Amino acid sequence: MKLFSAFVILLITVISWGQDAAKNFVVPVSAVAVESPASITLSWTENASSGTNYLIFKKIKGANGWGSSIGTVPVGTTVFVDNNVSVGTSYEYLVQKTTGGSLYAWSYINAGIRTELTYNRGDLLLLVDSTHVDSLAMEIAQLEDDLYNDGWMVTTLIIGPSESPQAVKTAIQSQYSSLPDLRAVYLLGHIPVPYSGNLNPDAHPDHQGAWPADVYYGDMDGNWTDVSVNNTVATDVRNHNIPGDGKFDQSKVPSAIELQVCRVDFYDLPAYSENEQALLRNYLNRAHEFKIGAYVPQEKALYDQGGFTGMAEGFAQNGIRNFAPFVGASNVFEIDYFTSLTTESYLWSYGCGAGSYTSAGALDNGTALTTGELAATGMQATFTMVFGSYFGDWDKSNNFMRAILANGQTLSASWAGRPNWHYHTMAQGDNLGAAALISMDKNSDYLSLDLGGGFVTWEGVHVAQLGDPSLRAYYVEPPSNLQVINVNNEANLDWTASTDSGIDGYNIYRRTPNGLWVKLNSSIVVGTLYTDATITSGDNYEFMVKAVKLKTNGSGTFFNESLGSTDAEVFTVGLDEPIAIEIAIYPIPANDQITISSNQAIQTIQLYNVSGQLVYQDAKNQSTVSLDLSTYESGAYVLVVGTENGTYEKRIVKN
Repeated sequence: MKLFSAFVILLITVISWGQDAAKNFVVPVSAVAVESPASITLSWTENASSGTNYLIFKKIKGANGWGSSIGTVPVGTTVFVDNNVSVGTSYEYLVQKTTGGSLYAWSYINAGIRTELTYNRGDLLLLVDSTHVDSLAMEIAQLEDDLYNDGWMVTTLIIGPSESPQAVKTAIQSQYSSLPDLRAVYLLGHIPVPYSGNLNPDAHPDHQGAWPADVYYGDMDGNWTDVSVNNTVATDVRNHNIPGDGKFDQSKVPSAIELQVCRVDFYDLPAYSENEQALLRNYLNRAHEFKIGAYVPQEKALYDQGGFTGMAEGFAQNGIRNFAPFVGASNVFEIDYFTSLTTESYLWSYGCGAGSYTSAGALDNGTALTTGELAATGMQATFTMVFGSYFGDWDKSNNFMRAILANGQTLSASWAGRPNWHYHTMAQGDNLGAAALISMDKNSDYLSLDLGGGFVTWEGVHVAQLGDPSLRAYYVEPPSNLQVINVNNEANLDWTASTDSGIDGYNIYRRTPNGLWVKLNSSIVVGTLYTDATITSGDNYEFMVKAVKLKTNGSGTFFNESLGSTDAEVFTVGLDEPIAIEIAIYPIPANDQITISSNQAIQTIQLYNVSGQLVYQDAKNQSTVSLDLSTYESGAYVLVVGTENGTYEKRIVKN
């Protein structure tokens, strides 16, 4: 465990703090960044708990271990200025309130000055429930495009819902071995649910046994067994765990987790009038609207402690600690959860209350909030955390936590309290899956409360993130209609401007078919034209343009980016003369027929289905071709058009 002894304190000390342990556990930190001379000023609100001083720790984002403190300030001082910083470097800080060497409260923040987003985000494995491949072909194709345009390299696998978790894990491990930089797994639909352990993190004896354990899919080399646990005390047979039943023995993750794993799953939610397919379609469309900046929530956060205000564990610390780095302490409100979230939008929310599988107590004006209410009225919290008994076991009919995700504007939900969750890196542009990983990983540098009374990192197999792992907290409206023309072996780019107000300009990226994106501009491009004179004869290139806006929030400043607009072609630079392949395909989406028109003679046409099978090919020698799709099933296809001077690929959808 990469922690230091000052982090150890017994819960008995916490109980003496008074009636609001959640606030006493937290030093709600926000940051102000100054470019010249470079400095990051941390500030926080004094809580009511005892203490003698604040210790400040710092590391480069992503580094392991906090090391020695970089500064100490006495209680009563709520500001720390770090002048040892550089513009463009992303830092993480830990602010720890102590007395007599013991930890009383703490918070994390990821802060920086004009930092930039990661534009090569790695490989993402999209596992799609085969039940919905055809009916959601258009939405899945849009999801794949959005992921690609945000810097992910996407590999899609179709998974049957009757497959075993072991078979799914084998498929993931195979991709982990072959893909160069696999980082995230997106489970879309009712992908087989692994169960593991002999645990009851909600402390109910009738709920002890195996819990859903999606972390199994993120652990590439741990030893997961099914030979020792023999427990059938749980009321629900789903939680029974006996040797050889396909459920694993481990209650703690056996090794470090390599992959981010997040799930969007609306199976068995009969409280909703819409079926599973419609709920998935609704979620994917909402996520797309958020990613292109068509829906922007207010930059506010709220928390509601329900009936748990006086509980020693202070569950709502998860909200208070995480929210300040996004919106600042002045925009965090302790108000009613459901009423507030059905009347206006919030970027973040947290709610806890006495729970059942389908409800959380006292979150609706002092009464229980139920799955039925969520089905009738969706909430407007983009990201939320909730805590209460039973509903953390999310693979249950009408489960409360999955129901939150199925309506309104909510795109993310986690069961935050046992353990704590750590989303602070998202305030500087990190994705949801990356934040989930540091909350799940047994080797994490981030603290949680332990039911045994101490502060530890967490290893429970039940820790799960619902939502699209690629989600960021902030987006910019993208540019559109990127056109790339080869003029004398220089690539001339022209695009339609983003309609987002206050953008600073654009970043230009380029990649070869098997390469990574390379940023071409050294300074932000103003206007909608760019010329790349560095292309090499005979190579294939693809270009992407992203809108850029300097974002200022409770974590400093960073250059936020839109999804990219990619060129309509991947073309070959001619050796002797300028070449530009210009191809139009219409209508998109297609019905029974599409037309392909080109400024060069079309020589070949190939059509592939989503499984990569060639379903049509023909040789042509004409500039306009009509393709009859009437005999093909609806869904997504890849059209490959060949000319004398190169090929063009386009994903199309047949209605």
